Amino acid sequence: MKNHQIMIILIMIFGMIFYNIILVFEMPESMMGWVMSDIILTLYLSYLIDTFIRGSKKPNMS
Repeated sequence: MKNHQIMIILIMIFGMIFYNIILVFEMPESMMGWVMSDIILTLYLSYLIDTFIRGSKKPNMS
């Protein structure tokens, strides 16, 4: 498996664990929605920044 595939699987596992922890503490549905949307937004922005940084590097063809 490639590194990004392992990272995606780990993120999914940690996401499921975090979601179950939130359910254990019985947070209100509205607060749980805000927390989940913040986590998803953070992961998406991290992906965009990572893609921008790695995509801007050009291989040296000399």
